[in-house]
Amino acid sequence: MKEKKFNQLFILQASYHRLEQALFELANIATDQDAVLLLEDAVLALSLDAISHVKSIFILSADAHIQHEKILEKMKIIDYADWAELLQYSQKVHTWQ
Repeated sequence: MKEKKFNQLFILQASYHRLEQALFELANIATDQDAVLLLEDAVLALSLDAISHVKSIFILSADAHIQHEKILEKMKIIDYADWAELLQYSQKVHTWQ
């Protein structure tokens, strides 16, 4: 992973039944200078239109198998070492559930 600084990193780990609402909430506060990491059920977001203005959307390689290949094209697949770098290069980190 290339070093890149983000204002904020939003770690989205919402359950499937809350996912649509969580994406809507996140869309109202995330900017194009921020990054979003989708974990577990959040990977199942069928449409990322709500947060399409966020240029850096990440997903763990361990979770990638549960999403359709077409959706994965919009995300950057990372491993746990990359996640550690994301934390290091983000000024603020928020967990969104």
